Amino acid sequence: MDLPSGYGPNTEIDDEGMDPVWKQLAAILLARIDAEVYPAGRAIPSLTQLLQEFGVSRGTVLKATGHLEDAGVLRAVQGRGVFVLPKQ
Repeated sequence: MDLPSGYGPNTEIDDEGMDPVWKQLAAILLARIDAEVYPAGRAIPSLTQLLQEFGVSRGTVLKATGHLEDAGVLRAVQGRGVFVLPKQ
């Protein structure tokens, strides 16, 4: 997966950083999944919650979660949320 390194579960988004904001967010979410803050089989916070926590746009959250879906880390279930898939 093409994500920057050095992002942990408690890292904040850096608008002035070298990495695009959506990649920073995807790396933070992945770090939280790896740390089991968001365990396999459970939903990550809602779009609204992520917007509020990180202060980013809807498109940024959707691009970050979409990237993780494409990588087989997350799965969106319409009307239920976005869930962490078991590690393969």
